[in-house]
Amino acid sequence: MACPDAVRAELLKVKGVLAVTYHPDQDLFSVRFESVLVTLETIFAAVFTAGKMMGKEYRPVILP
Repeated sequence: MACPDAVRAELLKVKGVLAVTYHPDQDLFSVRFESVLVTLETIFAAVFTAGKMMGKEYRPVILP
């Protein structure tokens, strides 16, 4: 499984995450989530964990 697919799969396991889209031209993900069910910290932790599983270190950020 490629890294974007693995990260997407891990994020979709998180309760409250509604949709995850990878934008390869910008090398970023957009995540739709229900803020009453999941926090940004939980989403960031899932991204970090997915990266570790793939032997990479991802540092998620919020883009305006």
